[in-house]
Amino acid sequence: MTTHDDIRFGVLLSTDRYADESDGDVLARTVEVARFAEELGLDDLWLTEHHFLGASVNPSALGLAAYLLGKTHTVHVGTAVTVLPLHSPVHVAEQTALLDQLSGGRFVLGVGRGFPGVEYDVIGPGLASWRAGLAEPLDLTLATLNGEVTTGIAHGLPAPLRPSPAVRSLPRPPVYVAAGSPATTELAADRGLPLLLFYDKGPEAKAQMVAHYDARARAGGRPAPPWGHAFAVFTQVTESAERARRLMGNRARFILSLNNDPSRLAARPESVPPPVSPESVGTLTDRLLGTQPVGSVETCVERLVRHVSVSGCRRVMCQVEAAEKTGDVLRNLERLATEVFPAVRRAVGAVPGRGAV
Repeated sequence: MTTHDDIRFGVLLSTDRYADESDGDVLARTVEVARFAEELGLDDLWLTEHHFLGASVNPSALGLAAYLLGKTHTVHVGTAVTVLPLHSPVHVAEQTALLDQLSGGRFVLGVGRGFPGVEYDVIGPGLASWRAGLAEPLDLTLATLNGEVTTGIAHGLPAPLRPSPAVRSLPRPPVYVAAGSPATTELAADRGLPLLLFYDKGPEAKAQMVAHYDARARAGGRPAPPWGHAFAVFTQVTESAERARRLMGNRARFILSLNNDPSRLAARPESVPPPVSPESVGTLTDRLLGTQPVGSVETCVERLVRHVSVSGCRRVMCQVEAAEKTGDVLRNLERLATEVFPAVRRAVGAVPGRGAV
């Protein structure tokens, strides 16, 4: 179990497609980066889930997690996130227990409700289930993992989870909740589950959410979660300010283009975002450059130390794939693992987090 003095560095693999890449190219790069991350001694791999987007090719965080757990030996693998309302919660719990057993306790389930896109009509029970939030499917997932689900027939016969979670993961494998609002933060705190926070939150905003979480937990008489809160950042070592701006400009353009993707607009035609303009790209680029660990080694260290120290989160999900060429991605990852992460640990007085969650 991670202690207060531990800090875990991981890679967030979002299977984004760059120019002229096939689906196979994207997935091959993902596997190569994942295996290299383990070779470098990183603690975690995190996988996203997106549906019907031309720009991202992984519709199953659980499926890719299973594959990467089979291709690795020591690194922990988590979903960031499994879009829970699109899945059967009981089946998610069953798959979680299965991956937990097969991997020897290396699987981490992260859940969220994602973006209100057309997938809620095509896969899920409709957009109303997105509006309803995570509480019901999350509680059913947790109840199944805790062995509390019944068949609901006759006298409520128990429906035992098979396989049961691995002994080292008892009482159950780690479950994280993606939070972007006070309501979801309170949901996680009420259930004693740690938070997953993403790029839209700077260090101070993360700290406010963690403080709100702590206050809610204290009010309910609940202890701190057994696993540290996690956050995602774009993380890129480059000695050139021009290159840093170009890379973050590309990311800004990519993020804004996703908001205009037809699969997302179809779900909310009444709230079409403005078209991607040079002004909007420039504004987001400036924001990313001002908050994300992108730039020289010294800048990356300073930004990561600030995120960790101010927010109190101890689990870092690094999006390392700003560059389009796989070789550049691997070189960036190597510099982070050998030059940046050790310096961050020294600065915050943390010990390496490799090993048990």
